[in-house]
Amino acid sequence: MQKRQIRKADVVILGATPGGIGAALAAARRGRKTIVIEPTEYIGGLMASGLGVTDIHSLDAAGSVFREYAANIVRHYTDTYGENSEQVVHCRKGLRFEPSVAKKVLWSMVNNEPQLEMMLQHELVAAGLDGNAVSSVTVRNHAGEETVYEAEAYIDATYEGDLAAMAGVPYSLGRESRDDWNEEYAGTLYQNFRTKEILVGSTGEGDERIQAYNFRLCLTKNEGNRAVFKKPDAYNRLDYVSLIDDIFAGRIKGFSEVCNTVMIPNGKTDTNNYHYCLCSTDLPEENQEYPEGSREVRERIVRRHREYIQGLLWFLQNDEELPEWFRNDSAQWGYAADEFEDTDHFPPQIYVREARRIHGEYVFTENDARLAPGLGRSAIHYDSIACGDYGIDSHATRKRNELSQNIALEGFMAIGFLTEIYQIPYSIIVPQKMERLLVPVAVSATHMGLGTIRMEPCWMQIGYAAGVAADLSISERASVRTLSIDVLQDELLKDKQVITYFKDVKPGTGESEAVQYFGAKGFLTDYEARPDESVTLEDASRWILMSRALPGGIKLPVLPATDRIVSPGVDMGPRSPKEEPTPRDYWKAHPFLTSQMAIRWANVASRALQVQVDSTFREQEGGTATRGQFLHYLYRLLKEARASIRSEAMPSSSNRIRS
Repeated sequence: MQKRQIRKADVVILGATPGGIGAALAAARRGRKTIVIEPTEYIGGLMASGLGVTDIHSLDAAGSVFREYAANIVRHYTDTYGENSEQVVHCRKGLRFEPSVAKKVLWSMVNNEPQLEMMLQHELVAAGLDGNAVSSVTVRNHAGEETVYEAEAYIDATYEGDLAAMAGVPYSLGRESRDDWNEEYAGTLYQNFRTKEILVGSTGEGDERIQAYNFRLCLTKNEGNRAVFKKPDAYNRLDYVSLIDDIFAGRIKGFSEVCNTVMIPNGKTDTNNYHYCLCSTDLPEENQEYPEGSREVRERIVRRHREYIQGLLWFLQNDEELPEWFRNDSAQWGYAADEFEDTDHFPPQIYVREARRIHGEYVFTENDARLAPGLGRSAIHYDSIACGDYGIDSHATRKRNELSQNIALEGFMAIGFLTEIYQIPYSIIVPQKMERLLVPVAVSATHMGLGTIRMEPCWMQIGYAAGVAADLSISERASVRTLSIDVLQDELLKDKQVITYFKDVKPGTGESEAVQYFGAKGFLTDYEARPDESVTLEDASRWILMSRALPGGIKLPVLPATDRIVSPGVDMGPRSPKEEPTPRDYWKAHPFLTSQMAIRWANVASRALQVQVDSTFREQEGGTATRGQFLHYLYRLLKEARASIRSEAMPSSSNRIRS
């Protein structure tokens, strides 16, 4: 029997997906010896495999590593083509990019980290357990050599949740019913994708069906960079003949109404399934075995999807029963010849939109991404680690049938018009009953909940949070389950992660850190923080009360009961308090916190918590403190108090492994 090599690291990550890369960058930048294990020879998952139009509405709700990635995309196009080039315009602030550029940018980010090592073409074969904790992973390279990796923390960033499943973490597959989690659009559903009308047959029953997969193609009309579509050996015309009637009936008006061609820089596309077409690049029902399948099963399914799409493209250009005008329109297109040159211009990785979903400490549902009844925003999560900004949707789970009515495939749905920007709780990446493992991609969610989280920018940021959490669990010798959420949030906010979105506060400032933190604690219940408005005494008193229940806040004093305190040495008399307005009448007439009163409170609060925090309040006659100033100071007090508590309890060594 061949002897296995044993290697040690601080953090081991399975999967070089965007979620895995986000986690790796976070851990490595914090000084952790980090190893990423990827079964293919590629990094970046779908972001480097054709998904050139990122599924995020804007950068407003994005932070940390994804903003960095987007900025690097813009820098590439600016440096290569010029600041005012059409490529810079077409990249849309870094949200659209060519696959080769995504690959280049991701490799650049990874290669800048000396503590980060990428192990490509290594397949997971076993997970070692020590009680209810992951203690090792065993991987095998293409030569059949096995290596055991031992680490302090493990992160499963695979699309499939393979490490979590191998370690025994329970998980779900398929779709929940409406009753399971009170999700209005759960289960069996037929929806007109254009009008959002719900059609007959939408019973809401749960099942084990998985939404369809496909490949995201990079196509072009540029004759000088166009590779021809080839007829695959496994071509089956019957897969596509339904399109003939659709074209003659006027339901399809051209190539780009079969394959959804969205432009990215340099005349290329991110080509996806066309959602209004009932025979496009998705292949419903033929991925059911994929999530739990062996390598051989998955390879068979991937091959079938690849050949199906190759056959579809050839059919659209060549089938003689199609109208000549349609074939001519299709003939303009080909693969981008300078993309995926080592895989015959076809993307190397299939789009696994959904596979296993772990059972975690919390389950994210449709309701978490919609307006919370009684609030002015989506549901608030005290343990928020990131934000998501994309509508809930799902691709089809069944092929065309009678109930489709030539309008909709079952399972294909979108309720972006109901989806709000939402918080993502840490507890969805913490698997039940399993220690030393975080799962930022195959998260704990329903089918509907995953329908918005499953976007690469979102996964990248959740991965980043997992990397920070892994580091903290090591440095503080804490379980990932009992890790201080507030300390984790402090660290994420310092790294410019967005954990609470506000319309009127731009991320990246000390004030924004404060309102985001308190936004996760329920202090602010809509999408506006109004930081420049005067803070009311009611809000200030309530915020102090709520802060006393937060880590580091127990010693916070209440506001002074009056704003007429004079300094020691100043004679207070003569004065007749009984002849003055009653406190209730006085405060009714003076509802705002004055700057002088805020300064007095701040001085006492700083002493009570035994921390040194410079006042954010500006003393001015008759002036008032603003909401932003008060929350900023309050957050700094809590943060410093937590840091003081941590330093007293910090182990003498953080056990970092140096390469």
